[in-house]
Amino acid sequence: MSLKIKICGLSQPEHIAMSLRSGADMLGFIFASPSPRTLNPRFARENNFSDLARNVERIGVFVDPEDNHLLRSIKAIDATMIQLHGYETPKRCSEIKEITGLPIIKAFGVGSKNDLEKTNNYFSSVDYFLYDAKPSNAPNAQKGGLNKAFEWGFLEDCNLKNFFLSGGLNIDNVIDAITQTKPMGIDVSSGVEKQPGVKDEKLIKDFIKTAQSFYKENYE
Repeated sequence: MSLKIKICGLSQPEHIAMSLRSGADMLGFIFASPSPRTLNPRFARENNFSDLARNVERIGVFVDPEDNHLLRSIKAIDATMIQLHGYETPKRCSEIKEITGLPIIKAFGVGSKNDLEKTNNYFSSVDYFLYDAKPSNAPNAQKGGLNKAFEWGFLEDCNLKNFFLSGGLNIDNVIDAITQTKPMGIDVSSGVEKQPGVKDEKLIKDFIKTAQSFYKENYE
């Protein structure tokens, strides 16, 4: 199985184009605040994001979304998957899956091995997991895209295969990240930006080439 690479936080049409040219498998669109990468559903619809990204997986990223915002946003990009970064319970994840008919990625902030135990309650309600650096518990704090890595050793005994790794990934540490955690996919946002919210094509291309080349040579 090949390594899936997701470029997240795309808020402009040119971000989509440069990600596709670079060979991304999945594109993430953030419909949550606060974030320098927040995408307005109307902007996405008016700029034909769904058509521009039609040949890859399109993931709508949310934090405790209300149904109306959720449905309007996924329609704007014709989403193929949903990623949840908030305090969504297993029941709420199941509700969202039923409402939308789309696969669910549930994100978990990891600050210790104890945080991994939370996934046990979600096996029947989500399709994939994403492990990220643990965000602040403040009500309005940004939940992802923190440009902060966590201790990958916490995943040493993780028996899950259906998880993505995120949090502070860049070209300098992605090989170590893959080696230590062996994820099914990696999720990068700030690590391929020249400034918050502004993607850089060379950084994207170099990141994907480095990760894919290493993975193919060692794990395929």
